[in-house]
Amino acid sequence: MEDFPEVESCVECSAKTLHNISEMFYYAQKAVLHPTSPLYIMEEQDLTPACKKSLVRIFKICDIDGDNLLNDYELNLFQRRCFNTPLQPQILDEVKVVIQKNIPDGIFHDAVTLKGFLFLHCLFIQRGRNETTWAVLRRFGYNEQLEMCKDYLRPTLKIPPGSSTELSHRGQQFLTALFERYDKDGDGALSPEEHKMIFSTCPSAPWSYSTDIRKSCPTNDQGWVTLHGWMCRLTLMTLIDVLKTLEYLAYLGFNV
Repeated sequence: MEDFPEVESCVECSAKTLHNISEMFYYAQKAVLHPTSPLYIMEEQDLTPACKKSLVRIFKICDIDGDNLLNDYELNLFQRRCFNTPLQPQILDEVKVVIQKNIPDGIFHDAVTLKGFLFLHCLFIQRGRNETTWAVLRRFGYNEQLEMCKDYLRPTLKIPPGSSTELSHRGQQFLTALFERYDKDGDGALSPEEHKMIFSTCPSAPWSYSTDIRKSCPTNDQGWVTLHGWMCRLTLMTLIDVLKTLEYLAYLGFNV
């Protein structure tokens, strides 16, 4: 395997004596269900660009307070979301020690940085624990090609004739919290840069900030969209194109 890095697993087995037959089927199944090539470049010993891009999006969604760090609370919430179990304090401390030992700037103020988060998944794959990274990616809507699943982005929604669509209370709370997270200066409005960052987990913004949103919703004196304007624009989008709203809610992390 040292001479052929593209080989993921090597098992010596015998059909005659049944030696390691179960192990062979285990690794064959693992290669199909949790493939390495979409996640990791063997020759470079690094994550693929697509995998990094996906994990960066996941990191941003899990960074609830928007400080570019994952603290203990956010890491535990991430663990529960992906694996339905909390992280034991001792295990969490051990994980931080491993990150700190290998990536000097992987831990900051006792919290995990983006570099530390990416390193951790790189380490999982290097140790043959691809299923861990795949479990995370699938939980956040990715398929085997590391693209967002269509059913995840636009689930089936039957709207009876004559009915209208609007944001639920939970949806309003999520979008309000999202606005407040990215309103870094706390002025009650999103600057063009803050607006750009709020949609950094999406392929693009659902509207043009300069030509659309300023003309269609309330803004402050500088022409920056306010919280009221933000909610008005999303309420309108939900009314006229609910599937588009569902798609962007998925990109923003509402489905997790």
